[in-house]
Amino acid sequence: MKRIPLKDTERYTIERFQQLTRADREAAWLESRKKGVGGSDVSTIMGLNKYKTAYQLWMEKTGRMQPEDISDKWAVIKGNALENELRKRFRAQHHEMLVTDGTDKQFILNGKPYMRASLDGIIQTPEGFGVLEIKTANHRRFSDWHDSDGNLQPPIYYLTQVMFYMLVTGWKFAIFYADIDEGEPVEIRVERDEDDIQAIQQAVDEFWKHVTDDTEPELTGVDVDLAQSDIMPEGWEQTEDTELEDLLNRIDGYKAEENAAKKARTACEDRVKQLIGNDRQGFITRDWKAGYTTIHYKAQEARPAKPAYDMRRFNIKPIKK
Repeated sequence: MKRIPLKDTERYTIERFQQLTRADREAAWLESRKKGVGGSDVSTIMGLNKYKTAYQLWMEKTGRMQPEDISDKWAVIKGNALENELRKRFRAQHHEMLVTDGTDKQFILNGKPYMRASLDGIIQTPEGFGVLEIKTANHRRFSDWHDSDGNLQPPIYYLTQVMFYMLVTGWKFAIFYADIDEGEPVEIRVERDEDDIQAIQQAVDEFWKHVTDDTEPELTGVDVDLAQSDIMPEGWEQTEDTELEDLLNRIDGYKAEENAAKKARTACEDRVKQLIGNDRQGFITRDWKAGYTTIHYKAQEARPAKPAYDMRRFNIKPIKK
């Protein structure tokens, strides 16, 4: 298949970063993000991000608050380190496609330059271009990537991201290639959905109007960190109440105790697993059942096809008396 060069179209303009060093490219990308909304912002705007609200995002886009620096978080470091290897592995498994790195360019929607798509990869097939989205996750996010029957599905907060990319580019499909702690990366193809895209476009348009009009969006979900802002949202009140301060300090202390307890619990569970070993399912004591249950997952038809498989999941349950 002959490669079709990417160029500006009636739908989008491409901003390119090829001639920059990696550090300069990162700086240019961060500067560009201030000018609009990117795919990773969409779940926040749609109310699907449990870690950030649209109000916080508005604070960042209007310069009232600096975005949190998450570059030193292990999940981010791991994702950045694996991204290129995952893209190479996907390319090696799909000789029928042309797969290129998308991180050296940005797609800007004509007429709405605040809609900006930065892709992990670009797929070219005989029927046209598509989005490649690389993800990494750990076992804690296992359920986010499966439905109740064990079938693979992308988390809704990531699905809005690739739908936004299809909104900007006009392309018809996207493929998730994700390391979700299942041994081998998994692959999920999603098709363009006009209803979803329409809802995302309306939400992004409304959010950006708040930015340009300098009007606050509704404060919902996770609370804004008021210590980082000079803005006092409507309905909030500064207080010197010592009882309230004491209660909040105690809650913070309990959180530290919970974290310590979680570490101690994990150490105990690891020791129980060692005692069970690999040759038995578990133990039954006078008061407890501790061991593994086996969950059967259906075969997947995604390319490459994935056979059915079983997974052992560890659990401890009290014996009802």
